[in-house]
Amino acid sequence: MKLGKFEVSRENKNQTSGFVAILKTMAFFAVIFGIVIAAVYFGTSKSKIETPKKEGYKSLDIADLADYDYYTPLPGEKPDEELLAKNAIPEAVKKLNGQKVSISGFMMPVRIDDQGNVEEFALNGNYDMCFYGAPSQINQWVHVKMNAGAKAKFSHNPTTVSGTLEVGELIEDGEVISLYRLRGDKTSEYQRSLF
Repeated sequence: MKLGKFEVSRENKNQTSGFVAILKTMAFFAVIFGIVIAAVYFGTSKSKIETPKKEGYKSLDIADLADYDYYTPLPGEKPDEELLAKNAIPEAVKKLNGQKVSISGFMMPVRIDDQGNVEEFALNGNYDMCFYGAPSQINQWVHVKMNAGAKAKFSHNPTTVSGTLEVGELIEDGEVISLYRLRGDKTSEYQRSLF
């Protein structure tokens, strides 16, 4: 078939249709992925998180710990001395040091025992950090080590961790490697009603 200067064969038309079908399929899955991410974001960031209210644990949200700027240079980047000088953990956050707290977020395992229990993990307020997304800022996650005998099962769902919070810069080889550490007493899976 001739269209002006161009000749279109049935074979080329089928190849083009296959390519278009692939693009349409990719667009469909991109929309589905966006809907899932939006549901996770809006479903967890705006709702009250169920945390243990008894046993003396204070309910916290990771947003309570991350409501300020804290500069950390990228790996290999020459640190900006002016920005480093401005780094300071707010007094209200420092007062949480040594307190028993419950914090909810997403688990990124660091160490798992032979029985599949997570012994050490990063608790993030950002789902994307856990599953190959953009890294969170250093004040947007908590380094959790479970106490001896305490068990944590891995979950892709939001998890609530209760334990003793340590606040302050942990420095190794001249670099700040964490601002928050938690000695975990227990974990529970996030629970909420749909209505």
